[in-house]
Amino acid sequence: MTILGRIEWGKVDVDVKTQQANRERHAPVVSSFRWWARRPHAVVGAILDAARSQFGEDKFAVSDPFSGGGTVAFEATKRGLPVYAQDLYPWPTYALASALEPTEPEHLAEAGRALLERLTPYRRLYWREEGPDTYEVTHIIRVRIISCSHCNSPVYLFPEPLISLASRRSNEQDAFFGCSSCGTVSRRHASVSRFLCEGCSRKVLTRKGEKVRSDILIKCPHCANCIPRSPALCASPQWKPVLLQERLLSKRKNEPPVLREVVQTDPVEDVPEDPLEECLKVPIRSGIETNHLLSAGFRNWTDLYTRRQTQTLLAALEEVRALDYPDSVKDRLAVAVLGASEMPAYLCRWDRFHPKIFEAIANHRYARSTVAVEANLLSPIGRGTLPRRLRAAEKALSWLLEQNCVLPRVHLASADDSPHQNWNEDTLIVTGSSTNQLLQDDSTQLILTDPPYHDDVQYGELARLFHVWLRVYAGTVTPDERAEATPNPMRDSDTRRYEEVVAECLTESRRTLAPNGRLVLTFHNKKLAAWEALGNALMRAGFVVAALAVVRAENAADHSKRGKRTFLCDLVIECVPRTDEVSVTSLPEISGRILNNERKNLLAVGLAVSEVCNLRSGESIRALYLENLDRLGGGPVLIR
Repeated sequence: MTILGRIEWGKVDVDVKTQQANRERHAPVVSSFRWWARRPHAVVGAILDAARSQFGEDKFAVSDPFSGGGTVAFEATKRGLPVYAQDLYPWPTYALASALEPTEPEHLAEAGRALLERLTPYRRLYWREEGPDTYEVTHIIRVRIISCSHCNSPVYLFPEPLISLASRRSNEQDAFFGCSSCGTVSRRHASVSRFLCEGCSRKVLTRKGEKVRSDILIKCPHCANCIPRSPALCASPQWKPVLLQERLLSKRKNEPPVLREVVQTDPVEDVPEDPLEECLKVPIRSGIETNHLLSAGFRNWTDLYTRRQTQTLLAALEEVRALDYPDSVKDRLAVAVLGASEMPAYLCRWDRFHPKIFEAIANHRYARSTVAVEANLLSPIGRGTLPRRLRAAEKALSWLLEQNCVLPRVHLASADDSPHQNWNEDTLIVTGSSTNQLLQDDSTQLILTDPPYHDDVQYGELARLFHVWLRVYAGTVTPDERAEATPNPMRDSDTRRYEEVVAECLTESRRTLAPNGRLVLTFHNKKLAAWEALGNALMRAGFVVAALAVVRAENAADHSKRGKRTFLCDLVIECVPRTDEVSVTSLPEISGRILNNERKNLLAVGLAVSEVCNLRSGESIRALYLENLDRLGGGPVLIR
C-alpha cells in the first residue's frame, strides 16, 4: 500500500482549512521567520503519520532537501523523528536552527523583556507629550513627491484619493482622502464622490475619472500633461508624512489607537545619521525583483529605511550580543530582530479598507507603492514589530514543547563540510545546494519536500534583504544565487537549468534513500513547462510515481493570492526508486476525491508526469495532460 493511500484526504482538507483560518494559533512557528510557499502543517503531519503506518516503525529518518520555511522539520520534531533539512540560503537555515534549539521558555521571556527595556531610548523617538499625557506614534504614512517635467510643480503620488478608512471599527463611516496637487489630507464620509481640498480648494474626484495608464504615465494635476512614470521615479525619493496612528500610553485596555492627519508638532522627522549605519550601505544588486527597487530610486539597502528604524535594529542586534543568556536564547532573539528588517518605512504598504500595515515582501514581491508606512518597530501593537515578534517566538517555543516532544540537539552545518556520520538522534540543518548532501547512503526512510515552484518566486532576490542584515549580525557570506533552481533571465537560468538542478538534487536524495524508502513531494504550477521539467527531473533521478493526491494548499485570503488566478491546491506525488525489481507498467494510484476543475487539472497533469516517469512515454506532456483531463470529465484547461 502507498503512503498517500493511508491518508483520509477529506479530513486533511478540513484540517488545512481550519489551520489556515488562524495559522498563528494552530501552528505559531509560521511566525518564527519569513519564507515563501510554506506547506500546511496538517498536510505534512498527515504524511508523516501515514509513513509510520507504512514503515511499521515509530521512528524513522526524515529528509527535506528543499527545507525553506521548515514545516517538515517542525512537524517531524513534534513526532520525535530525526530530521535532515537543507536549503541553499543561510537565512532560512539559520532561522530554522534557532527555532528548533532546546531553550528554556522562562529564559527567553526574561531576555526578551530585558532587550526591550534596553531599547527604550529608541522607542521614545516616537513619543510626544501633551499636558500630562504621553502619546506613542505606531505608524507614519507618507506619500511620495515628484516634480512635473513640464511645469516643475510638485505632484503627490496618491495611487487613488482614498488613503485609508478612519479606523478598523466595523461601522466606520469616515475615510481620509489625499490631494495630488498639494498633498493635503481631508477627512470625509467614505462614500463621497467628490469634495474640495482643504489645502488648495481644488475639486478632488474620489472615483477614477479619465483613464490614464497609471503603470506607465502620471497625469500632472497642475498642467494636465502626462509624465513618464519610470524616469520620474528614478530620482532620489522624496516623501511627505500625511497620516499617523498613535496611542495613549496610559490608555485603557480596550481603547483603540487613533489614525489622524499629521500636525507640525508630531515626531515624524528623522534623526541624524549614525556612523554605525555604514555597515548597511550595501548596493542593491540588479535582479528581476530588485530592479523594481532600483527603478524606484533606491540604491542602497539603507535607502529603504528611516534612520530611526536602522539605528533601532542595529542597536537591538548589539544588545542581543551583550545579553548574558545562553546562545540558544540569543539566537531566537536575533531572528526576531532580523525578521523586523522586513518592515522598511519606504516599502511597507497600508491596507486602506482594513487599516493595518503589510510587510515589504508579504506579496512574494518587493512592494511598489508610492504611499508607504513607517512602523515604530518597538511599538507593542502593529504587525511585524519587535515586541510582537518576541511574543511569537515565545508562542512558537511553547507550541513545540506542548507536543510532549523533547527538542533534539541541533547541528547547523555547511554543504561543504564532510558527510555526517551519525545524525539519527539529532536534527541536522545544512546550508548550501542539495546537489551535495551530508548524509550517508541509504540513511533516510522518507524524503518529504517541495521543490521550488519554477519561476513563481525568486527566493534569493527576496532573501537579499535578510542576508544583508544577517551578515551584520553573524558575518554570513553572501550566498551564490546561481545555484538556485529557479528560472531567472538575469542570471541566464532557464527551465532547462531548473530541470538540471532539481534532477541533481533528487539524484543526490535518491542516494541517501533506503531501499524501502519513499519520496513524497508537493507541487503546483500553471505552466506546463514547469511540470515537464519536474517529470524529466524525477525520471533522470531514477524515480517512478506510485501515488497521487490533491489537497488544499495556501490560504486563498493570503495577500499574495488576492485578485490572482492561482492554484489553491497542491498535487502530492509519492515516488519510489526505479530498480531492476520494480517493474512499472501502470499509472499510479489516485487517492482522495476529485471535487472541482482545479483538482481535475492537477491530477491530469500529475498523470501526464507519471507517464513520463513510469512508462518513459515519448508523447508530449501537453498531449498527455489534455487526454487525462478529458478522461477525468473534462473542464477548462488551467495549465498552459
